Amino acid sequence: MKKTLDFKAHDLEIEDLDISPDNKIITVGRDFKCCVWKKDQLVTGLRWNENMDYIPDKMYRYQSCRFGKVEDNKETLRLYTVQIPYKRERKPLPCYISKWDGKNFLPLLTQQCGKEVISCLAVSDSGTFLGLGTVTGSVAIYISFSLQRLYYVKEAHGIVITDLAFLPETPRGKQLMGNNEAALISVAVDSCCKLHLIPIRSSFPVWLVLLLCALMIIVVIILLQHAFPEFL
Repeated sequence: MKKTLDFKAHDLEIEDLDISPDNKIITVGRDFKCCVWKKDQLVTGLRWNENMDYIPDKMYRYQSCRFGKVEDNKETLRLYTVQIPYKRERKPLPCYISKWDGKNFLPLLTQQCGKEVISCLAVSDSGTFLGLGTVTGSVAIYISFSLQRLYYVKEAHGIVITDLAFLPETPRGKQLMGNNEAALISVAVDSCCKLHLIPIRSSFPVWLVLLLCALMIIVVIILLQHAFPEFL
């Protein structure tokens, strides 16, 4: 191992960082900043609440950041960040997860992700799923496209989640997953490692949906002819 870069990115402690396939570096710190770097040169600073005037700049700070692929589109890249309340309130504030264009770093979507404070973030190999861990030990899996929650286990560990990782989507990884679409591993301060599985989601074939639509149209026409003989 050889150190290639050493530069000051933030004024306070760095919470998380990640590197994109084109070697851009994303860093988030306790100084409320989220920065994109090309080597040691600042590319841009992100502002997740730019279109949310009701959220002051220093009410939240960035906690986690991860680059992710887009399924079936190898040329597209996404960036995901998690924002948590800066101060603990008697009435807990929600945390937020944001999705960004990974090339021009424009915000695409922001959603609330519960009132449990997020401690870590993971993205599946294909970019389809996001994993979230909390300081209270809960684990959640979200769909990256819509940022909707798909899976949740309250206090799976009962203490802060320190890291998450999806099983790799390699032939061996898929063999280990069995009849499941994704598998997430969580580790926590309790020294336990737990496995969370997402079963393959059932869906109707396109041809079946089209056939049902055609049958519904035919039934409607028959009913109209019966009620109004001069309809056609």
